[in-house]
Amino acid sequence: MDLKSAKVDGALIEAGEWVKDIPEMDNLELKVRGLGCVEFKRYLAKRYRLVPKGARHRDGSIDPNLQDVIATDALVETVLLDWRNVEEGGVPVPYSKDVARQYLTNPDYRPLRDAVSWAANVVASGGALSDEDVLGNSAPMSNGSTAGAAITTL
Repeated sequence: MDLKSAKVDGALIEAGEWVKDIPEMDNLELKVRGLGCVEFKRYLAKRYRLVPKGARHRDGSIDPNLQDVIATDALVETVLLDWRNVEEGGVPVPYSKDVARQYLTNPDYRPLRDAVSWAANVVASGGALSDEDVLGNSAPMSNGSTAGAAITTL
């Protein structure tokens, strides 16, 4: 394995990047920091420390539902920086942390929360590919002709 293939851009993870082509999200674009950025980890650690003993299980673990609430808050506070092409009923919804929190904490909008998490994973994994990167790495297009090609059947 070439270690260069495992290298990520730490500065990009911390600063954030626009991610588009999010599965099942039409033309939604999200500007997010990478999942696992320093601010995200700091926020989670602080919130987990603040969970009172009475709200923990006997073994000290935190209920998964409360973990989910804390993780969603961390996404809103530290990961999601902006969005584009968000509408409700055809009316544009401008980004703000308060508006993002309203949607991301509502179970009916779970796919949006999942999209933020997905985009943050993309950035954490090395960033989104530009259109040029995608097009430059595509196989040449076929002209539709099978002339000269071997055709096999199974």
